[in-house]
Amino acid sequence: MKNSFYILMAILAFSSMPGNAGANTVLGSISCKQWQDRQNKPADAQAYTIWLNGYLSGANAQYGDMLGRDFIKNSDKISIVDWTDAYCKKHSESQLEDSANALIKLLIKDLPF
Repeated sequence: MKNSFYILMAILAFSSMPGNAGANTVLGSISCKQWQDRQNKPADAQAYTIWLNGYLSGANAQYGDMLGRDFIKNSDKISIVDWTDAYCKKHSESQLEDSANALIKLLIKDLPF
């Protein structure tokens, strides 16, 4: 029993160590330039789009509860990818997260109350 405890503790200690920490990328911190260059890298394009949709969904879950409404429903009128393309062309020094936050503000502002 005592040996099992020590083995479990060793497994937990080693499993929490970063294996390849340098390879991790925070997708929201990519630049609009990287977003615009994604056409040349289909795997990156897919990862960025998935991150963007997840970020917006998470914000919708958080702010939607506070507002009592689902603001993502308003996004059917626009393509999130097209909107982000336009934002990044205009604000090339911004980050992808900045674009997502600007879209969230726009969608919340357009909510019918």
